[in-house]
Amino acid sequence: MPSGAIIHVLYLAKPVIRIVKEPIMTDIAVTGVSVICSLGIGRKAFWEGLTNARSGIKKIQSFDTTALRSNIAGCVEDFDPRRFMPTNVYRRMSRISQMAVAASMEALADSGLKLDQMDRDRIAVIMGTAYGSSSSVEDFYVSFLSDGPRGAQPLYFPETVPNAPASHIAMFHGITGPNTTFCQNGISAENAVLYAQNILAGNYADIALVGGADELSPILYNCYNTFIQGIRADDDGQVRPRPGNGIVLGEGAGIIVMERMDYALRRGARIYGILKSAVQTGGYTQIGHYEYGGVQMRRAIELAIEIAGVGPEELDQICVSANYSGELDRMEARGLSGIFDQQADDLIVTPLKYLAGDFGGAGILSISATLMGLRNQVSLPGVRLSSLLGESDMEWQRPGKSVIASSLLTSSTFGGGSAAMVFTK
Repeated sequence: MPSGAIIHVLYLAKPVIRIVKEPIMTDIAVTGVSVICSLGIGRKAFWEGLTNARSGIKKIQSFDTTALRSNIAGCVEDFDPRRFMPTNVYRRMSRISQMAVAASMEALADSGLKLDQMDRDRIAVIMGTAYGSSSSVEDFYVSFLSDGPRGAQPLYFPETVPNAPASHIAMFHGITGPNTTFCQNGISAENAVLYAQNILAGNYADIALVGGADELSPILYNCYNTFIQGIRADDDGQVRPRPGNGIVLGEGAGIIVMERMDYALRRGARIYGILKSAVQTGGYTQIGHYEYGGVQMRRAIELAIEIAGVGPEELDQICVSANYSGELDRMEARGLSGIFDQQADDLIVTPLKYLAGDFGGAGILSISATLMGLRNQVSLPGVRLSSLLGESDMEWQRPGKSVIASSLLTSSTFGGGSAAMVFTK
């Protein structure tokens, strides 16, 4: 046994002892992408909606919003699980799990991996979600509180835990490697990517299916009613949110396939981009607010840039997590202004949540968009940084062919946590 080797015990039908090889210093490649969100169902539809800067935010039709301050969201319409899996499989899943499994299927197909030829102990599933299936939680506890213990529905209960989507992905594909779920609201997917990077670099796995997912439900929308600040669709159905009007919620799922560069090159995989750095910083502020001043967000960005070995002037694309809340938008804009200094006046950023809505795992949308931009060498639609401050009109600049060598993603969440990562071609 090599010195420093780690014994990893998997408890299956019989105890199996596996020796995890020593860590490998290598870049992490992304070889597959899938997105299901309000901009489109599937990778191609998502890219088409994004590059046309088409808003997926509409009036909610799936539940009654009459008594609420707002009636808009980035809802996933026309998602039909029958397109992806048999009835006897999807009927046991909540909506969030259905979307996550469907996304995993497309991402795997996109990567070119053949699971039947692989050691599935060496494949990880790492997901991020803020709330899991809030609709299942509502259904379970409404029945339980109404009818007592007899009302506790055994079919609902397994879907009330946040790790249900990751578990369903593993069960659907027969994956037996590390399986983990992160719940840190707005940076849940970013934490999943960071952890997957460590799993792969540590040589605990060769492949990782990594993503984020959340679903809209009446109970969740009601809980956010305080933060939404009365944004409603016009009488003609038009939706016109603006920075500072309040959070616009969304839903969806996305999966990327991450693998060590040596593994990807050995099998001749097509590579979207390379994860050069992923950083998470903590902060402290009261629940329902973002970190005042954005010190930790700025620190995350500066660390990510430093670790990636690029300067601010070398970044060709910036995706931000602004979500119309005003508080986050201003913090992010001021943090970037401090880093880019005189360049900030001309800085173009992509606030993808302005188009798709915000949910706990929504970071995977920005990650997927960034990777597709790198692979296609197409700039993403963007707005001036000053638009996030409300200091200028929000006019979307359309994407076009461009040389995209490196991209930065930033994100922050309630309670003060922040994340940043850099991808390169």
